[in-house]
Amino acid sequence: MPRPKKQVLKKRADGRYACRYKNQWFYHTDPDECLRLREEYKEQEKRGRIMFYFVREYAEKWFDRAYPNISPSTKRGLKTHLKTLINAIGCLSVSEVKPSDIKAIYSESYKGKSNSYIKAAKQLYCALFDSAVADGLILSNPAREKTAKPHTGTYTGHRAITPQEREWIHTLCTDHRAWPAVMTMLYAGIRPQEAKALNIDKDVDFKAETITVRETAHIDPENGQKYVFTGKGKTERANRQIPLLPPLNDALKGKHGYLVTSAHGERITHTTWRVMWNSYVAHMETAINGVDRRWYGRTKEHKKILADGGTLPPWVSFTVVPYDLRYSYATMLRDMKPPIEIHTAISWMGHADSKMILKIYDQVTNARDTSEAERLKAVFNK
Repeated sequence: MPRPKKQVLKKRADGRYACRYKNQWFYHTDPDECLRLREEYKEQEKRGRIMFYFVREYAEKWFDRAYPNISPSTKRGLKTHLKTLINAIGCLSVSEVKPSDIKAIYSESYKGKSNSYIKAAKQLYCALFDSAVADGLILSNPAREKTAKPHTGTYTGHRAITPQEREWIHTLCTDHRAWPAVMTMLYAGIRPQEAKALNIDKDVDFKAETITVRETAHIDPENGQKYVFTGKGKTERANRQIPLLPPLNDALKGKHGYLVTSAHGERITHTTWRVMWNSYVAHMETAINGVDRRWYGRTKEHKKILADGGTLPPWVSFTVVPYDLRYSYATMLRDMKPPIEIHTAISWMGHADSKMILKIYDQVTNARDTSEAERLKAVFNK
């Protein structure tokens, strides 16, 4: 009896091969594997229970089931990681995925990404294949194997601002509506979400020289662009009292209402906060460089410098982000002589414990290193 003729598959434009059985399509970059997937599906159909799913098909159904009530912004972020996974191995069956496939995704698609970004991807991939294990599609989770462990990402943590940046903040763009919030985050160490909820009339006591953090802004689960303001902070110590330092006292004196609002004086939203901060950065860079970024190299003065064979001064970017200001506050507490006692610093910053602030207190800046060295030398000189 002659052997059945092997089906010859044509390569598609996307580099994959495809074959069909009833209404189910099977894809693979190898034609033999593509045919094998179809035969596997047929065998499972004969046994009366279909246990065959492509990663693309399973992942899309799983995502909607696993994350039914998340904010739009969070959903967009998770969808980005899911899309990366599907683009890489979506044509494989769930049972075919190996730890090396997951590792390859990290190596190819997450190169140069931050630790937090890679961590979010790993959490999503592990959750996806945990579900596949629970559904009986696979026996073990390939994303949790040691050989699938992602590489260490780049560190994109926050930093203390430089003395030059501090001087710019004190002297430039002080009429911008973001400036009171900038000064409050810098000299009270409050979180951006706390700054969005702060009411100067209610929370700032100029006579007692204190700031009381009572509320925090949270993304509205029903509308990812709006905030809801509640007394529930990030930690149990989030609601706290902080000393009102002289630079901040001067910055807030005479001001009323919410610390930060939209351009029309309304409560801040996710979008208006972002627009406000981008506007502040643009105004700062214009003040620092003496020209708007759009006109750099295009003004009469700049064109004359270039025409005379000169070179333009390098553009100086203002790279401070809101959490850098809070980080700078913690650094300031540490660099006091003597440093502010750590438990007091924890209380003022609203940390749950010493873990976070020790990351800052244990670091040694060049200025602190030089200062301590000089102090030690002075002891021996005496």
